[in-house]
Amino acid sequence: MKFSTVRNKVAASVGAIALTAFCGVMTASPAQAATPGYRCTNWKTTTTGWSADCSVTRGQARAMVECYDGTSHYGRWMGRGNWKFGMSCGKSKMGAYDVEWKA
Repeated sequence: MKFSTVRNKVAASVGAIALTAFCGVMTASPAQAATPGYRCTNWKTTTTGWSADCSVTRGQARAMVECYDGTSHYGRWMGRGNWKFGMSCGKSKMGAYDVEWKA
């Protein structure tokens, strides 16, 4: 068997695997896949923390913060409902902050 024939068979197998993986991800509707299942308003930040009023409509969401002292903190995963999210770095300055979501 020539090398080019082996390479083509491997490429075809990899392509089939990629197509299968891609099709498996497309279970949600395009509108749901494009937007997370939460919405937050009333964001407030200080040099050491943040808070927001969040509504989780599907899946689960949680608060997170990264601090200048090298630590990261994560809240509990919360399901459907209205929640006050927020995190503090204590005495350290706050770096990045966000709400994480999973379906």
